[in-house]
Amino acid sequence: MSNKFNANALTEYSKSYARRIASDFFQHQATISGKQILSLTPINQINLFVISSLSDKWQADAAKFRSPYFDFADADVQEALQNFMNVVSQHISVRREHLEPLLADATRRTIIMIFDPRAYFDDLLRGQPEFTLTADALKQIIRYTKINQFIPAHIMQRMNDKLFVYANQALVFLDEALTQRGHELEHYDKFVALFSEKLPMDISALLRSHIPDSIPAAPLRSFFDTATEPTVPPAPLVATETTVTGVFDGTGISTPAIPPQPYPTFSTKETDRSASTGGAMFLDGDTGPDPVSPISQPSQLPTIDHTQPAIIDNSQPTSSFDTTPTLNDTLRGTISDEPATVAETFHRAPIESIARSISLNQKFRFINQLFNGASSAYNQAVEEIDTLNNYGQALDLISYRYASQYLWDMSSDEVSELVEILKRRFS
Repeated sequence: MSNKFNANALTEYSKSYARRIASDFFQHQATISGKQILSLTPINQINLFVISSLSDKWQADAAKFRSPYFDFADADVQEALQNFMNVVSQHISVRREHLEPLLADATRRTIIMIFDPRAYFDDLLRGQPEFTLTADALKQIIRYTKINQFIPAHIMQRMNDKLFVYANQALVFLDEALTQRGHELEHYDKFVALFSEKLPMDISALLRSHIPDSIPAAPLRSFFDTATEPTVPPAPLVATETTVTGVFDGTGISTPAIPPQPYPTFSTKETDRSASTGGAMFLDGDTGPDPVSPISQPSQLPTIDHTQPAIIDNSQPTSSFDTTPTLNDTLRGTISDEPATVAETFHRAPIESIARSISLNQKFRFINQLFNGASSAYNQAVEEIDTLNNYGQALDLISYRYASQYLWDMSSDEVSELVEILKRRFS
């Protein structure tokens, strides 16, 4: 959680606010419906977070229907189960003892999003399963994000129709959004007033220090697909001098079609993207675009003053690029052109399987030094690498995912040995 908050004060306020809201509502009613949850508090983000939690539980319950004794891949079974779950979703009925914990958590998450959006989205991205942000997961995030929605919308744009990106790539896109459009962050004052209508909010007690003024309809559709649907369709994103229409990807969410751009060049005329719902139904068969391996981050070019003539000193070698190697550059070190010995030639011979080419001693060292002693993580990494098609994909995987996730020492013998094995596997 963000270190801007007094953790105990944040937890206590969230529980007290949820208790006050629940007490007012359940004073005359025993249960609450989905539509009533959408207007439960004056802060729409809290209501959406509660609906999001119910949606997660709805999906988990749907998974429980699966059984090894029946063919759940059959089209008739999928259709019947989907219709059943969608009908069930239209009859939400939650008692106070079950709602209040969800409401307290939604309140806590909303407060963090308001006062420290960078920390909120950072935690959200780092907490994605397998350190990977999928397009489907991001669509769900956008659907249930009301405050500062331009942040996940920017990440969606930068994914450029990829099926997934690794979490640390998404964090780069997060920083881009905050750098380029930080002035669009919603100010906390109006939310403090809304919270205080039910329960006075003492900012000085809630935060470690006061935040400065500037803070960088088809039949049988699911309730969760329609709960956040806007009354007015969102306008498509517009590129420079070109109107770009949205494309329907089969999941029910209209994703703006963004023309690909060179990596360091970003449009400064982006408009906010509103949440578009009617998203992926249960057991959606659409797999989306094929995954594309993430690219390495390019070195930054130095800025040049074009108002003065360039003076080139031919007596010294010059370079316009930063000479500091990136993580991927380190992994992509070239093989020496010197003649190889017989032993070196043997050790560079192509191999068909990474798992079978790693000795028992190497395996223990890789597990302990590269995967923090987690043999399951090591086995998963080896199996995943063996399914890749080329050396570039393998380097991207270990640099963007495993090296970042487990904080590898790139100068260690274990990393060097693993890179050599990759070279032999994909030579």
